[in-house]
Amino acid sequence: MKRIYILFLFLFSCSLFAQYSADAYLKSKGEVYFKFKVENMSDIQTFTKIVSIDNVKGNEVYAYANQKEYDTFLKYQIPIEVLKHPGDVGKIAMSNDYKLIKGNWNTYPTYDAYVQMMYAFEENYPGLCKIIDAGNTVQGRKILFAKISKNVNTEEAEPKFMYTATMHGDETTGYVLMLRLIDSLLTTYNTNTRVHNLLDNFEIWINPLANPDGTYHGGNSSVNGATRYNANYVDYNRNFPDPVDGPHPDGEAWQPETIIMKDLALNNVFAMSANFHGGEEVINYPWDTWARLHTDNTWMKYVSREFADTVHGHAPSSYMDGYDNGITNGYDWYRVAGGRQDFYTYFGHGREITMEISLVKLLSPSLLPNHWEYLKRSFLNYIEQAGYGIHGVVTDSITGAPIKAKIEIVGHDLNIDSSFVYSSNRTGFYTRLIAPGTYTVKVSAGNYFTKTISGISVTNKHTTILNIPLMTTNPVPVELISFTANTSNNGITLNWSTATETNNKGFEILRKSPNSDWLNVAFIEGNGTTTESNNYSYSDKVSENGKYQYQLKQIDYDGTVNYSSVIEADFAPVFEYQLVGNYPNPFNPSTNIVFSLPVASQVNISLYNLIGQKVCDVTNQMYNAGKNEIKFNADNLSAGIYIYKMNAQGTNNTHFTSSRKMMLLK
Repeated sequence: MKRIYILFLFLFSCSLFAQYSADAYLKSKGEVYFKFKVENMSDIQTFTKIVSIDNVKGNEVYAYANQKEYDTFLKYQIPIEVLKHPGDVGKIAMSNDYKLIKGNWNTYPTYDAYVQMMYAFEENYPGLCKIIDAGNTVQGRKILFAKISKNVNTEEAEPKFMYTATMHGDETTGYVLMLRLIDSLLTTYNTNTRVHNLLDNFEIWINPLANPDGTYHGGNSSVNGATRYNANYVDYNRNFPDPVDGPHPDGEAWQPETIIMKDLALNNVFAMSANFHGGEEVINYPWDTWARLHTDNTWMKYVSREFADTVHGHAPSSYMDGYDNGITNGYDWYRVAGGRQDFYTYFGHGREITMEISLVKLLSPSLLPNHWEYLKRSFLNYIEQAGYGIHGVVTDSITGAPIKAKIEIVGHDLNIDSSFVYSSNRTGFYTRLIAPGTYTVKVSAGNYFTKTISGISVTNKHTTILNIPLMTTNPVPVELISFTANTSNNGITLNWSTATETNNKGFEILRKSPNSDWLNVAFIEGNGTTTESNNYSYSDKVSENGKYQYQLKQIDYDGTVNYSSVIEADFAPVFEYQLVGNYPNPFNPSTNIVFSLPVASQVNISLYNLIGQKVCDVTNQMYNAGKNEIKFNADNLSAGIYIYKMNAQGTNNTHFTSSRKMMLLK
């Protein structure tokens, strides 16, 4: 009896100690980290809906909980051991000078230094990098993406790729490594052929810090005290809509951070993505929510294996060697509902993998350079995989306009997996990543005949190009015959014409400026139904110099929409006449003559030899205000030096004359 009493007292004391420790953590951090044991592994399916499971080792389960989750878990009367919070590491190397961080990459930045570093990337590499402010967290910190591409201000027909790190604020290894990856891509673009090819052929989005409120829970000057959850005490990697458990699997409202990441997936066509975590060393591929395998499981295992095997060639033998030698199916590890990996794969129709890259969550900064050495090659391998498989552009067979279409692999894609993909409505580009084989591709879109193409062969690390024009099933509701943009000192004027219109409510004018994404800037009413040609015009009073892109979104009265092709205009106000010159010079056999006009003008350019004899007229017509460029072909002329003279008569009665030399080599 005495022994039973002593045992009871011991267990009661442990319970009090655990409760006290949990209360202290919940009060100071809003979350508690603990472990418990399960008798049956099936019990994990129950507990994963109550707390945020972090790891499963044998029959031991490691988890986080906020106050509500913890109180619910205690009702099961399972003994727990409260653990030291992984985000509490004491004094840690920090820097408020982002330039010093880039010296050795062995310190963490303060929040202010992080923001400064991100915008410095854009400032130093304006043609390659654009910082996207995707929105604010609960506490008003920024979710920033570095968008990196050769023509970063122009959306092109190329794969989109995304990396994000530190969704769990106390898992910080990926934070600094992603900053270093951004820096490496930008600084080596002109010297590293592999990096050059990536930026020339991909649009790469990198978000180093997806949960800044969690990482800087202890204040903007230190990552010590970091938390897993966001400032509302929600694990937002359990907060996404789930294919099995519905729109709110955790019972919480969508967090601001969740909405940002969710909207990015639904408004872009990311072919591939990955999110970085810590606490383990393993590459985790879908599904997390289903026990069954994804229809593209073979491909997912292949890219995961490539990542891990490359790491093994450059890391200690003990690094990333667990599970299936460094990779695992998510559900086989433990079930997660509401994770971003499954959301991006199912609802975003992309392919996302979760990468656990350090056993220690808040890694000592002195070890960050080592982990960069382990992982940097695999980072590039994984991006490159988005360039393989089947790629192409879906367009209207008559107008050539891009089409948002559904691309399915017949006999392979499953509706339950939502494994089909879509082309972009802006560029028509699509990517279908898939294991080697020969496939039949089906392409469908509203108001178009479905097209099926057989015998499409795919091999590893090769790209199969399949461009697909689709023919409309109905007469064109609005037959657009022209769409142009002309610049002046007052802005950009858009002109477009239709041959016929059917139930045309009107046109939304979409604009992408040098420093913003696409916006709806105006609506122009249509002419309903008519067989007569109609001309439309809109003057956009822009003020910032740079390239602007425009697209027409035509809307029928029944809500059906169609998009025009995208056109560009380079806005650079001109306030005086100038004959800029010709390039190349010398040339053979053609050159481009450039001139600027402050107002629309009748321009005559004539060519003379060195003794003043007129050789020919290069042009004699009206040109719009702004910068103009014409091509001159001298195939029929002899080599030598010529004088070209420009006479311009402006619509405001101004007159301008200038001349320059050109040299023809043969």
